[in-house]
Amino acid sequence: MNEPIGVQLTRLRELRGLSSAEVATLLRCDTKTIDALEGERWAELGAPVFSRGHLRRYAEFLGVSADPLLEQWNAEQGGSTVLPDLSLGPQAPRPLDTQRWGRRLAMLAGAFVIALAAWWILQGAEMRPAAILAPVEASVPMPTVPVVPAPAPADLAPVPAAPIALEPAPDAAPVAAVPVGVTPAVAAPSVPGDGVAVAFTASEPCWAEVVDATGARRLYALLQPGQRVSVQGAPPLRVVLGRGDVTALEISGSAAAIPADAVRNTVARFEIAASGAIRALPPEPRPEPAPAPAPAPAPTPATPGGAS
Repeated sequence: MNEPIGVQLTRLRELRGLSSAEVATLLRCDTKTIDALEGERWAELGAPVFSRGHLRRYAEFLGVSADPLLEQWNAEQGGSTVLPDLSLGPQAPRPLDTQRWGRRLAMLAGAFVIALAAWWILQGAEMRPAAILAPVEASVPMPTVPVVPAPAPADLAPVPAAPIALEPAPDAAPVAAVPVGVTPAVAAPSVPGDGVAVAFTASEPCWAEVVDATGARRLYALLQPGQRVSVQGAPPLRVVLGRGDVTALEISGSAAAIPADAVRNTVARFEIAASGAIRALPPEPRPEPAPAPAPAPAPTPATPGGAS
């Protein structure tokens, strides 16, 4: 039967005469990480890919091959792989959408033009010129008009109405006629550029996530060894790499180095600006464990009473 992984790690560390704190300092990680590895508390290390990465680094530091330990770890864990929830990391602030307000103003202007055209058409219909009768002087006798009997309703035939030309008032400005109920076309908003292009090449399995300035997730995948993946989005880009120590970075086709202060326990968190500058992001806060409740005091046995 194989010796437990934590016992093997502890024995190898003690053979080298090192404490957990000294190993953590040399590996540039927390003492809690070393204690979790030796105690086989894999849940405290995060996703399985992080546990495998820490186990490999620790084994190589102790001077032993990591493959047997990883095979034993896979057998004990059943080969299950759970995707890490990288959405809990810091999100990029969403900028103000000025194009949305521009579209609203254009729609309001179109509605105003339609309402104005409809009002002008209705006002013109009420201002049709009436028949003007010339004044009749009293000295001129009125001609006798013979009375013609009105035809029966059956003899009436529809008479087409003569078209009446409407002329706008002299002081009114000409307004283009717009059909009622038809919205004028609105110019399409300008489309921003493609943004910043980045590429990743991992030498070992590595989780990667990229979120652009609009909050859209451009990449969320497990990179395989030798695989090169490129994405682009609106800057600034928020990047999270599970293994920043084994992943090469390119920005706009040029190789770029991940800052040392952006890598913590092999996890790299940084931001890429529109100019290609890289800024390290603070580590994700981890919840503190709840204190263990104090044990209840033991009840005091009653002293039996009685005579001596």
